[in-house]
Amino acid sequence: MPLLNLLALFLVLNSPSFLLHIFYLLLKKYQQLVVFGVVNFGLQLVLVVVPIFLHFSLRESMYGLLVWAVVKLIWSFVVVYRHAEWQFDVVFLKKYLSLAWPLLLFAAIGKGSEYVSGVAVSTLFEDEKVFAIFRYGARELPLAVLMVGALATALIPEMAENQALGLERIKKQTRKLSHWLYPISMLSMLAAPFLFPIFFNQDFKLSARIFNIFTLLLASRILLPQVVTMGAGKNNILIISALTELVVLVGLSFWWGKSFGLEGIAWAAVAAFMVDRAVLIWYNWQVLKISPGDYIHWKTWGTYNLLLVAIFLISLQL
Repeated sequence: MPLLNLLALFLVLNSPSFLLHIFYLLLKKYQQLVVFGVVNFGLQLVLVVVPIFLHFSLRESMYGLLVWAVVKLIWSFVVVYRHAEWQFDVVFLKKYLSLAWPLLLFAAIGKGSEYVSGVAVSTLFEDEKVFAIFRYGARELPLAVLMVGALATALIPEMAENQALGLERIKKQTRKLSHWLYPISMLSMLAAPFLFPIFFNQDFKLSARIFNIFTLLLASRILLPQVVTMGAGKNNILIISALTELVVLVGLSFWWGKSFGLEGIAWAAVAAFMVDRAVLIWYNWQVLKISPGDYIHWKTWGTYNLLLVAIFLISLQL
């Protein structure tokens, strides 16, 4: 892998700066959080794109990212110096390590799931072009992933602090977000069959159909049972749900991949992610005694998903 040493150094220097996101979030400095996010990711994009556009190599882009990672690291040290103090607390460590290790394992399993579809494609199809067609399409609408992820992160502290208020906030905010994300996703479904051949070439028209199938993941992503579970401190169930998703994904990817080709593998990802959400919803309902209706606006969810499926069926004819 080229520039592996620079990539490793970037990861080491960049990772501690995630403390800044957590700091602004916990202190509810949402405006600063937004500004930091825009500056951080916007500048990273510029540092990657501009050198390439000016006909420099990827190495110059990596140097730019390293400089920005150092700046953020210094910024993190300043925040810690101004707002924190060193204290070794065994009781605190025991409490939060028990909450943290399931999240670490959950993240590791989740990352593993991202590679299952690729492995299924590589195993079932010998033509390397097929893998490229799948990978270009096998992505969700980035805006949906980012906005839902940001909302979930912001709601976890509120859920942990006040369960009743947290449940109401989840229900209200996911409904509000749905009014934005579903129309945008529908438009992207209709546009994809025309845009993919333009951006790439006619061989990638199948990628548009893969993309539209993955867009259906919004139906399960907009549900946030994991916020309820994490707010209650029951992180162990996340491992069970992630493992269940992984098993279903592996089984369905190879089964439906053999039966229906690339689209079958994409449908397997949609089905597996819904299984993950179903496990968590069941756990919250049966174990935590929190009804799904307490944090899911079923009328809004059902209406938008019927429309999303209808638009998907229309996109198949384009």
